Amino acid sequence: MGWSLMNKNILALSVAAAALASSASAAVSSNIVGYVKLNLKKGLNLISNPLDNTAANGNNVATIFGGIDCSILVWNGTGFTSTDILAGVGVVGGEDFALAPGRGVFVDVGADTSVTTVGDALVGTQSTPVQTGNNFVGSKVPIAGTATELGLDAPDGSAVLTWTGTGYTAYDTLGGGIWPSGEPSFTVGQGFVIQASAPFTWTKTFTVN
Repeated sequence: MGWSLMNKNILALSVAAAALASSASAAVSSNIVGYVKLNLKKGLNLISNPLDNTAANGNNVATIFGGIDCSILVWNGTGFTSTDILAGVGVVGGEDFALAPGRGVFVDVGADTSVTTVGDALVGTQSTPVQTGNNFVGSKVPIAGTATELGLDAPDGSAVLTWTGTGYTAYDTLGGGIWPSGEPSFTVGQGFVIQASAPFTWTKTFTVN
């Protein structure tokens, strides 16, 4: 199934997280475990997986989306590759790939629905390599905020495209945190496109107090 670049809006999400503690030593673990509910509207939704499920195949699309009928559309550099899923059956076409935090994909559904991702929040310094051209991405850490708050500083001549549900809204940048038409902001689990003028590394440090 092939698709050309399109739109942004989507998710109303809910997050619940709890720090794990060691009762033997009273030391606090660096892990945060929880869930994020992704509300999907009929049609195309540009999302990302905000949590890392370390169970076997925990991040696979058959695990995350196996309870709904949907198609997952992955950008391959020139177009989209589709994985088709039937509720309760699993993948019926395409690859059952791992959707790791930091990767953005379209989820195409026939009616409003939702999925809940479960796993660990990535802590410490998280890096996402961004290549010249279109990059479908999402925040590796499950926090909402502006591009600046999420550590996203693309080079001059780049743009960020967010999906509205029917098309893209573009935010151009001059680099150095300067966004002439306004700075984009993102919700937890939202995917978006970085159209990069040159390669760079998107880095964000997330710590637990």
